[in-house]
Amino acid sequence: MKKYALSVLRIVFPAAVLLFVIYQAKKELAGLSFKETFLIINNVERIDLFILVFLGFAAIAAMSLYDFVLVRSLGMRISKWKTVKISWIANSFNNVLGFGGLSGAGLRTILYKEHVSDVKKLIKGIAWLASSILLGLSVLSIFVLVRLLPSGGLLSEKAWVLLAVAGMAMIAPAAAAVLIIRKKRSGGIEKGLKLSDFFSYLSASVIEWLAAGTVMYFSLVTMGIELDVRTVLGVFAIASVGGMISLVPGGFGSFDLLFLIGMNQLGIDQEITLTAVVLYRIAYSFIPFGLGLVFAAADLTGNTMKKLEEKPIIAPAIETTNILLILHRALLFRLLNGSLAVISFCCGAIVLVSVALPIDRVTLIPHVSKHMLTFFNGLSLSFALILLILPLELYRRTKRSYYMTLTALAFAFVFSLFKGFNISAVFLIPLVFILFILLRGQFTRERTVYTFGQIAWGAFIFLFTLLNYNIIASKIWEGLGHILTRDYFIHSERHVNFATVFALFFVPLFFAVLITIYNRKTKEVGEEPDPAKLEKFLQEKGGNALSHLGFLGDKRFFYSSDGNALIQFAKIGQRLVVLGDPSGLKESFPLILKEFLHLADQKGYLVTFYQIEREDMALYHDFGYRFFKLGEEAIVDLDTFTISGKKRAGLRAIYNRFEREGYTFHVEEPPFSQEFLHELRHISDEWLGRKKEKGFSLGFFKEEYLQKAPIAVLKDEAGEIIAFMNIMPMYREGEMSIDLMRYSEKAPKGIMDALFIYLFQWGKEQGYTAFNMGMAPLSNVGTSLQSFWTERLAAVIFNNVSYMYSFSGLRSFKEKYKPVWRGKYLAYRKNRSLPVTMILVTRLIGRRAK
Repeated sequence: MKKYALSVLRIVFPAAVLLFVIYQAKKELAGLSFKETFLIINNVERIDLFILVFLGFAAIAAMSLYDFVLVRSLGMRISKWKTVKISWIANSFNNVLGFGGLSGAGLRTILYKEHVSDVKKLIKGIAWLASSILLGLSVLSIFVLVRLLPSGGLLSEKAWVLLAVAGMAMIAPAAAAVLIIRKKRSGGIEKGLKLSDFFSYLSASVIEWLAAGTVMYFSLVTMGIELDVRTVLGVFAIASVGGMISLVPGGFGSFDLLFLIGMNQLGIDQEITLTAVVLYRIAYSFIPFGLGLVFAAADLTGNTMKKLEEKPIIAPAIETTNILLILHRALLFRLLNGSLAVISFCCGAIVLVSVALPIDRVTLIPHVSKHMLTFFNGLSLSFALILLILPLELYRRTKRSYYMTLTALAFAFVFSLFKGFNISAVFLIPLVFILFILLRGQFTRERTVYTFGQIAWGAFIFLFTLLNYNIIASKIWEGLGHILTRDYFIHSERHVNFATVFALFFVPLFFAVLITIYNRKTKEVGEEPDPAKLEKFLQEKGGNALSHLGFLGDKRFFYSSDGNALIQFAKIGQRLVVLGDPSGLKESFPLILKEFLHLADQKGYLVTFYQIEREDMALYHDFGYRFFKLGEEAIVDLDTFTISGKKRAGLRAIYNRFEREGYTFHVEEPPFSQEFLHELRHISDEWLGRKKEKGFSLGFFKEEYLQKAPIAVLKDEAGEIIAFMNIMPMYREGEMSIDLMRYSEKAPKGIMDALFIYLFQWGKEQGYTAFNMGMAPLSNVGTSLQSFWTERLAAVIFNNVSYMYSFSGLRSFKEKYKPVWRGKYLAYRKNRSLPVTMILVTRLIGRRAK
């Protein structure tokens, strides 16, 4: 109960703080004009912005001192550059995601784990590192309390502020006292954190907070504010305490609001302070976070990401029952795995901002007409939107998304130059382009397949962003266009409307053309039909009830790497439909499923398994599949089958009638003559009439296929063939079946029953013990009120709409032979539509046989 209460408190407290911050911010910022804030930022000297960004980088780099202490204390053998990169990733993510240092601790655990032999010792070290971040803030809080760092009236603004700062000030002295007392009690033997490491962490923490405060101070200097650096650091320390205890990610809102209040008490204009805070966040949080994503994209891939996915350790001693931590872990993993996607999105956002806002003052072609510049603006908007949508596929690291991103980046760069020289876009895009080139080896999948929901989500992002661009950009130009006419080449609302309409048509066209081009380059999965290879495999390794259908030639084949298992499948749309369970040795089934699903995923196909049996359902479940019961196949026990007795009087009557009328049953062995096959062809055509042959899971008349197994025929008293069945090997001990059962127009009533009776008797004579009569579709499906609604709906439709097919009649026909019913299932991906899957499989079966 206590653990549950703490878990709830960890969620409720940050949420309550965030709501309080929003409420307070609404009052404090009521009179601010964000339009003025934009104008202030736009007028800042670019050299000052570069210096600010450099200071932000220096501040993040200073935080690597923590990691050097950790590496030294644990005796890790790791290069200094590697340590700096790990530190940068952990700290830049922690500055944005926060959660009390959870992100940084989790990332360090992941990245340092492979460099230590004792993981528990690493976790303890990281726990000390994470807690030591408070030491420097504690020292600054002491300086605030003793007025070495004056803070105006902020300390006395609220009682809780003074209590929070006082509490923070006690942390460093208390920690030092505990360590010293522990050392004395142990007789000078240091257990746990050493005093030397403690003071190293303390020094690193003080340097970190001073560096962060320096960035904040220079942000104010950039705005033209001249204040004593000690006063700025005092207000900064108090605001940082508020942000730290709020547990809000990155201290966003809580830190900013307190700093805004503190500066306001010092007489600084709120709009100037707000602009300085925005610049601080950009320089200290967001731009370093972008570089952290670059490092993550380069380092957190391959084996590291695989280990993270399989065993995602996010923080020391995490209770994964905590909902907040689970959600944070999921978010962190997606950010790491999708780092390149986030970079592309940010790049698109920057290009979009450069299109929407009046920040372009120079063009490479100043003498070109304004109509042409407007056209370039439309192209820039289009490629910005493309870069915003592409992350949906970039997250999956497909080659298709890689080339599409390079194309979009190249054109975004060109048109950013042509429409107006924007520093951010012009310098950022080439760096991102180079990054993608360097990391091209990470794009291993050919392409990916989208569900309707994913396509709808992409369309929503596109239309939502485009609509808001039109609204916001129009408002901006309406309010600022007349002011900026002299400095900007495009200064009317008309170019906004043109760019919107242009992008509305260009972006879908771009995706349609490039996706079509890349899809055509995707190679087929598996091998072409090879009857000789298939026959040898089935004879040596064995098969199942559907393996013989591989000789039809309408499917492709995939063999496991050890050569002991085989899958037969066909492609329809972007799906690969596998017929039945794998053939071959059972111990190789997990291997072939893993290899086939991986290859299909690399090629961008979805995989569906049709007519699998219950025995191996656990295998498919492990790969994330759901199941739909297709029906049941009837297995007749030939040892116990008889036409004797009162209950079999009907069958016995049919058999006796055919015997009296002189019908004879023969089983012919291959190879067959052309005359014999021609006679069977004639019967088959009569039986088909106007119907078309089906395929995939159903046999069709093909001479090469029929030559692979014996054919049973029924002749009349004149010796003319009136019906035939091709006997289909089951590749199971004692089991047999048939595929095609066709009869001529001359065949008498009861011909199907007669064929089965004759075949059962022949099978018993040949030593067979079971006869597979095939599947009764939707047999015993949806019969219970507790059945899945999809199965119940299918049963209602197919069993009551007789013009489609009398499935219930098929089961009744087979039921009189008293078979054992064995379920057959469809395995489909759990996040895919069952109706769409069923429609595609039905189309595949009904596809005209070749």
